[in-house]
Amino acid sequence: MQKYFAAFLIIAGLWLSCAGSTAVAGEFERAMTAYEARDYSTALQILTPLAQQGHVEAQRRLGVMYRHGLGVARNDVLAHQWYRAAAQGGSAEAQNSLGILYRFGLGVKKDPTEAALWLEKAARQGVTKAQENLGMMLLNGEGVPQNDQHAARWLEQAARGGAVQAQLNVGLLHLAGRGVVQDNTTGMMWIQKAAAQGDKKAQQALSRAYAEGLYGLPRDVTKAREWADKAGIIYQ
Repeated sequence: MQKYFAAFLIIAGLWLSCAGSTAVAGEFERAMTAYEARDYSTALQILTPLAQQGHVEAQRRLGVMYRHGLGVARNDVLAHQWYRAAAQGGSAEAQNSLGILYRFGLGVKKDPTEAALWLEKAARQGVTKAQENLGMMLLNGEGVPQNDQHAARWLEQAARGGAVQAQLNVGLLHLAGRGVVQDNTTGMMWIQKAAAQGDKKAQQALSRAYAEGLYGLPRDVTKAREWADKAGIIYQ
């Protein structure tokens, strides 16, 4: 009889656990519906208890709301608190956001070393923005030993993920042969990608390259003028 009673307790416990998880998932879905509808006060009201119970994505969303002042007064200290909780819970997006707070000293004392630590965690999980930030920190020796090769590797991953600034920077690295084998064709390919996405510096660089026939591009006044117009500069 005791055996059956023990089995009953185990099954009941599992049922209650599943029911609890379903309820939490339902509450989070309700919060996200409010969030997407920009009903931030309702979203905040639902997300806060979930975050306090350890719901990682609720913690990250609260970080976003406090960081950007969505339904609450902007508060980088509280943003840091919730981003850190979510980052420690394994959220790659929160790890990236936390790294940025430490990099620029937002809501916390500026700490490039701590920033690089969290950005690398996020970068290794495929967060494009973290790959870009980490690449620039490695390129400049910011909080980490300066390393052109590692910088180029992270920046190229970010560039392949569509990060415009990374596309420009990895293009410039190829043109200069910094951290990679010097390659005009690859360099200009990345700069053209950044220019096509609207990056003004890339457009200006492309205009100059066509104007002077640089980096393997033919001299083409028409294209030089077109890119100068897109960059908002006067072609001379």
